[in-house]
Amino acid sequence: MFNARSLLFVPGHRPDRFEKALDSDADLVCIDLEDAVPVAQKADARSLVCDFLEGCDPSLLQRIVIRVSAAESDEGRADLYALSKARLPARLMLAKTESAGDVATAATLLGQPVGWIALVESASGLLAMEAICRDSTLDAVMFGGGDFAAQLGAEFAWEPLLWARSQMAVIAAAYRLPLIDVPFLDVRDSQGLEAETRRVAALGYAAKAAIHPAQINGIHRGFAPTAEALRQARDIVDAFEQARGGAVVVNGRMVDQPIVDSARRLIARGNTEKEFV
Repeated sequence: MFNARSLLFVPGHRPDRFEKALDSDADLVCIDLEDAVPVAQKADARSLVCDFLEGCDPSLLQRIVIRVSAAESDEGRADLYALSKARLPARLMLAKTESAGDVATAATLLGQPVGWIALVESASGLLAMEAICRDSTLDAVMFGGGDFAAQLGAEFAWEPLLWARSQMAVIAAAYRLPLIDVPFLDVRDSQGLEAETRRVAALGYAAKAAIHPAQINGIHRGFAPTAEALRQARDIVDAFEQARGGAVVVNGRMVDQPIVDSARRLIARGNTEKEFV
């Protein structure tokens, strides 16, 4: 079960940051073998990550994600070959997932069972997302907004990416897959981060990625329901249960089963105890 709100990226060639990231309040830590690692240091990064996984406390493996390069690329094949001989964390993230076969190819190259997060970051990937989401090994999907905006020649901002975010939310929901949003790049703008997190939460996103530990609290605040929203949700559930499942009016609003289901989900979001399985 994927139950995270935050996913903190850390470069795979910086083992000095692995423990620090895991000591943060991030729900998940993604050690990156792809874009964050200079080409000249990729081989070293693979060895460093595999060594770290080998000596890692088993309880921490549930919080670790490794991002690997695209399955059809030379770097991706090298990433997966190295990890095929390693002790694996709970999940791997596949960069540049563009077709239904990409995750299957990566899984074959890996040769070990693992949960997958499909990182969709191109127009082709978005068009193929429904087929991608049919893969039963997926734990979640992530929106790679930076690469997506660059391919389109669009501004990396809320309005230009809203349509893509919304499309991904609909498709992920249809397949009951949690959806992770792209990082907010200005680490100094905590208010902007929290505001954007609230926006993606309103669209149905389950989590948001981070590029710095200082962003984690803002992400968690953004996903946390307000006290007033929680009060209203509890009123709705209480009134509906007292009506024994019949439609009821709460605070002047007609309430039926879909509204109650949304209220229960909001109450569940208010529970800060997270379980990673």
